[in-house]
Amino acid sequence: MVSLLVAPVAAAENPGDPGDPGDAGDAGDASNPSNKTTTTISLAMVIPGVQQIKNKQYVKGSLFLAAFVGSAAAAFYYNKKGNDWYAKYRASTNVEEIVLFRKNTEANLKKRNLFLVSVFSVWLLHIIDLKFFKPGKSGVKSNVGKNEIAIGVYYSF
Repeated sequence: MVSLLVAPVAAAENPGDPGDPGDAGDAGDASNPSNKTTTTISLAMVIPGVQQIKNKQYVKGSLFLAAFVGSAAAAFYYNKKGNDWYAKYRASTNVEEIVLFRKNTEANLKKRNLFLVSVFSVWLLHIIDLKFFKPGKSGVKSNVGKNEIAIGVYYSF
């Protein structure tokens, strides 16, 4: 903990020292374009939908973001409910109540686990989408002629 408190003080004393590891290209400067790129990449890796929205894929980005936030909120909700039932289970002395509280605890924690899997799945689909389905590299082409209708799916590497 002491080293974390000392490093910023040392960086503040010699802000122009190129050998100072605390300087690192003025990481605190929001006007530095490389910091904005790093922030966007970091947000894109952690929060599904951010990069899609940045790429003007608003529907896809909104769906990823809504699924991620909704799943995470449901996971937190069922975790709290499970913890509440568990507290009642621990405090109870009646056997019938203990059985009921334990059953409710397990049911809520199973739902929590399901939503945690959902959070991870949405995140994983988001990463796959970023890696393989870039704007302009894939889509559906259609050709309507006089005597034909052709629909094809394409993907370019």
